[in-house]
Amino acid sequence: MNIALVDDSPMDLERLQKALTEYAVIQQLDLEISCFSNGEELLAGYQPFLYTIIFLDIYMDQMTGIEAAEKIRRIDHDVILAFLTTSEEHRADAFQVFASSYLLKPVKNEEVFRFMDHILHLHTETEEKRFFFVSSRQEHSVRYQDIVSFQTDGNYILVNDLTGNTFRTRMLLSEVEKLLSDDNRFLSILRGVIVNMDHVIRITDEVCVLKGDRTFPINTKKSKVIRNIWHNYNFQKLRKEARVRGGSR
Repeated sequence: MNIALVDDSPMDLERLQKALTEYAVIQQLDLEISCFSNGEELLAGYQPFLYTIIFLDIYMDQMTGIEAAEKIRRIDHDVILAFLTTSEEHRADAFQVFASSYLLKPVKNEEVFRFMDHILHLHTETEEKRFFFVSSRQEHSVRYQDIVSFQTDGNYILVNDLTGNTFRTRMLLSEVEKLLSDDNRFLSILRGVIVNMDHVIRITDEVCVLKGDRTFPINTKKSKVIRNIWHNYNFQKLRKEARVRGGSR
């Protein structure tokens, strides 16, 4: 798990790093921690999936933590954000960028531990699911959250992921459906096409547009039902995120 700490106070930065290191030892967790003294340093080389969690100080001399979070959210909707501050003033701002926690300084170890317990539980519950298959005589596994879609190709299945890769594996669609049956993020939009609703940008009466500029036709007779399922899924996901934010503060 990669974690970024952003704080212009060396003392606070060191205190949080020590707390996380202690937590990693207790939990036997492999943590890689990167420290930054301001938001500009973090953003200079930032890209999605670089970090699992980012701890951001709100009050910094240059770019504030809220401003840095807003820039991050423009390109990365999945990273977990946690704010560090000496004031309650910016809780509403934190909510707007979907922060998972709002920790008041000086942050106590037990608060950091409680937050990490909460995130680790969610992380292992949702991030660790992987789809295993053979492609070009090599074994592969892709995290469910990184899969954009599945589509049939004769007696094969094409597995499309977030980085633009397409893997071709000999498998029946019914086998894929059985493997995905316990995960509600996947939706069949047409015979032979299954999409990850987390990566759907929009659905019209005729097509489904996904991240990575992928577009698939949909079953026009069921377009209203498909749109409703997608909208309801997003609504339930927002409710869950709201509970996560409330539960970790």
